[in-house]
Amino acid sequence: MLPALRAATVLIVEDDPALRELYQKILTLEGYAVVVAADGVDALERVKEQSVDAVVLDLMMPRLDGKSVKRSFESDVTMRDVPVILVTGHVDPDINPEDFACVLHKPITIDVLVDAVRNCLEKARYRSGAEPISG
Repeated sequence: MLPALRAATVLIVEDDPALRELYQKILTLEGYAVVVAADGVDALERVKEQSVDAVVLDLMMPRLDGKSVKRSFESDVTMRDVPVILVTGHVDPDINPEDFACVLHKPITIDVLVDAVRNCLEKARYRSGAEPISG
């Protein structure tokens, strides 16, 4: 992986503590800076405190679900263009995959998670024409 991509910050929004910790460990081992949130409300607070380059977002969570979080991101100028990877164990006919950078269905493997994050970051940087983030 390119060093520039390894310095990216990823927000993990997952209410299951075991999955949240697993995703955090995986992405940290891949060299990403990781911020975690236990639910949608927590996620909205985190992005006020720190900018992120990508989001791994669970769909079904207490207090504020993934769809509501995504809508909030779309109305926030600092989050509007941040790629969001939706992770879900449920089939929801109201989910439009085109609204997300990627939709992953649980259970997911380590390789699937890592590849999704890497690909989303690469596509976002290509679309924006931005310089790579340096480490």
